[in-house]
Amino acid sequence: MLQQHWSPLEFEGPARAIVHALKFHCATALAALMAQQLVDSLPPRAFPPDAVLVPVPSSRIGLRRRGFDHADLLAVELGRRVLLPVQRPLKRETTLVRGQRGLGRGDRLAGRGFQVSAARNSPARVVLVDDVCTTGATLELCAQALLAGDGEVVSAVTYCSVP
Repeated sequence: MLQQHWSPLEFEGPARAIVHALKFHCATALAALMAQQLVDSLPPRAFPPDAVLVPVPSSRIGLRRRGFDHADLLAVELGRRVLLPVQRPLKRETTLVRGQRGLGRGDRLAGRGFQVSAARNSPARVVLVDDVCTTGATLELCAQALLAGDGEVVSAVTYCSVP
């Protein structure tokens, strides 16, 4: 499963405002700021030189509403700074119309909010990238999917996490 997870900020105050501005107000330029803060805050070992950055995929509903994938933007900006490629082997299948909000860790891990699949021959060494870690279940589901797709999940980085 997931070997390590780095998240330098708590999902409150300015970090929460930045995430919400990116996701809900189309402030896509903030992805660059978030990526730089990750690079400035995390140890170099968070980005192994032979790894590939893989964004946690957004739901189809979220993509339609926003018109962009916020985790993908963050991964691309992060990749520019740490000189790692970005690949997108994960596919998200929503099983509930309302998504994950309000679901606990157990329900999320059981795939009640969504399921994830990965392409065969997934990248060998992966660093998952997302904006917020709420329970860790999404990262674990993505890690499981990548392992099933013959990949190896090294770690995950998120801009912030729920305390």
